[in-house]
Amino acid sequence: MREFWKEWFPRRQKAAGTRRSPLRRIMNDWPWKLAALGVALIVFFGVRRSVSYTQTLTLTVEAEMTDGGQALTGFEPGVVAVTFRGSEAAIRRLSLPGAEPPRVRLRLHQPPPGVSQVRLALTRRDVSCDGGLRVVSIEPAHVVAFFDSSDTRALPVAEPVITGAPENGTVRVTIEPQTVEVIGSRVRLDELTAGNIRLATANLDVSNRSEGFQTVLRVLPPDSRGGWTLRPDTVRADVRFVREDVERVFPEVPVQVLQSASGVRYLPETPTVEVTVFGPRRELATLDPESVVALVGEPEEKAPGANPLRCVPTIVLPCTNRVTRVSVRPAKVYLRPLPQKEELSE
Repeated sequence: MREFWKEWFPRRQKAAGTRRSPLRRIMNDWPWKLAALGVALIVFFGVRRSVSYTQTLTLTVEAEMTDGGQALTGFEPGVVAVTFRGSEAAIRRLSLPGAEPPRVRLRLHQPPPGVSQVRLALTRRDVSCDGGLRVVSIEPAHVVAFFDSSDTRALPVAEPVITGAPENGTVRVTIEPQTVEVIGSRVRLDELTAGNIRLATANLDVSNRSEGFQTVLRVLPPDSRGGWTLRPDTVRADVRFVREDVERVFPEVPVQVLQSASGVRYLPETPTVEVTVFGPRRELATLDPESVVALVGEPEEKAPGANPLRCVPTIVLPCTNRVTRVSVRPAKVYLRPLPQKEELSE
């Protein structure tokens, strides 16, 4: 027995020494594992930061129904709070002028006969938004739809509201078509027709635009109660910029005499002239009166015995290519030669 323990115990110690502990396995190649962990953390927080921005918008519940004898008169509640999550750029686009806002739009079928209201659940699929956004929540998550007898009317579309200032000119907008079909409750359509309601469109932004363009604008429902179907629900807008010139008068523009080639110095009989400038309103509004000058010089051809000289002033304006016409009064300036030094000495 003693011989057995002398032989077995050393083998047991040797086997235990060759077996690696869990801590040693973790610490093996620790620099590479630590670097991999750091890269994973950077990627994780980078992705989380890019989609961690949220914003909540209050949106009107809209709907489109299949044809039938019933029409949607509205929802209760008519608006819901939708929270979006996305990148900083995607969230910022929600508040940009002219951006198409998200919409809560349901597609409903005709209710069973005799049913005047239906409780509906709102899902993320009912919210249309930018591809970089994700719907986090909808509050409340249910709405009640109310129905009434259906009818169809053709209602006119008003010209869009212009936002922003064009670079120059006046905005002229033509929309096509000018009427759209509105499907909804007969009672509410009677109210709209009696009030001569014109359907509004999304705003048209023309900030710093000067060239004509075409765009598509969404036609807005008659009110926020929902239940309207518009056909078509967009109009094509043809935008043109019409240049309308105005005038600005500078009553006392100083006359400056250029040095003549003969060396004779001249003095204008009229120290100032009246200058009228024609051009776009925005262009003329920026003209500094101090920068407008009338230049005259000794004419190359002089009439025999002509004294004083009659010269046409040249109006100098700041660098611009949008002023269309300039007029001066008087049209000609008289120049009298100043006495030479020899004459003064005599």
